[in-house]
Amino acid sequence: MTYLDKNSYKSATSKGFCVVILGAPWCKDCIALKPILERVMPAYADRINFFGVNFDEAEELKESLNVRKIPTIIFYKEGKEVCTRLVEPNSQDTLEKAFNELLKV
Repeated sequence: MTYLDKNSYKSATSKGFCVVILGAPWCKDCIALKPILERVMPAYADRINFFGVNFDEAEELKESLNVRKIPTIIFYKEGKEVCTRLVEPNSQDTLEKAFNELLKV
């Protein structure tokens, strides 16, 4: 997964379907989410671009995105935020439903 910063964020999310996962290495919920994402992402890798943002290294970006809790997952289509953000998701079913909804936008 490619990690974004404030300089790369806009251009990276401007093409196609994108999922941005904001988290941090110390976050217990982020650690628990990682293996779930690793199981789910391969099934969507040919249709969705996946990106990460390190919450601790992107202060300006997390402020501009108004992210207060992690993990937070944001969905984009052609540079526009779509769908409902997932805050602290914790199941494979939740992720699959959200990714399928994104692909319908």
